[in-house]
Amino acid sequence: QYKKIDGAVLTSESENNLECAVTFQTDSILQRFMLRFERLALDCHDHLVIFDSAHTIGNHKVDLSCRSTRSDVGTIFTQGNYVTLKYTTDSWSPEGNGFKLIITAYKDNSLPDIKHDLKCREFECRNTFCISSNLTCDGVNHCGDNSDETGYASCIDETSS
Repeated sequence: QYKKIDGAVLTSESENNLECAVTFQTDSILQRFMLRFERLALDCHDHLVIFDSAHTIGNHKVDLSCRSTRSDVGTIFTQGNYVTLKYTTDSWSPEGNGFKLIITAYKDNSLPDIKHDLKCREFECRNTFCISSNLTCDGVNHCGDNSDETGYASCIDETSS
């Protein structure tokens, strides 16, 4: 059983002796996942392995550890509509060890889709990614260009009142 999602925010903070795997699936086979770290600070004995599939076997897309930085990793895009994360930690984690990962199901409207001529029925980001309208104005940059958190998405800026 896989968890179908539009988007998620995964966080880990100084977890010890952890071994877990979770698989997410997009609602539509036409969608892919975009993964973007807002924080990434792993211990050298901790690993976050990202698989571009519904399983933790086979070739992984990326294996993150202490040498991995947000800027080195950048934004990760899946080729299919599944992503599996396997996170393993040892018995000791320094303060501030962990990550914050934004996962977003999207359809890239800039790519020609031969089989289906589907326009974005939800929210189209400025970068042409189509995401669920449920992900707009929630304080999380799901588009990657933050257009889902601005006036472009009809968000009300509560700080200006």
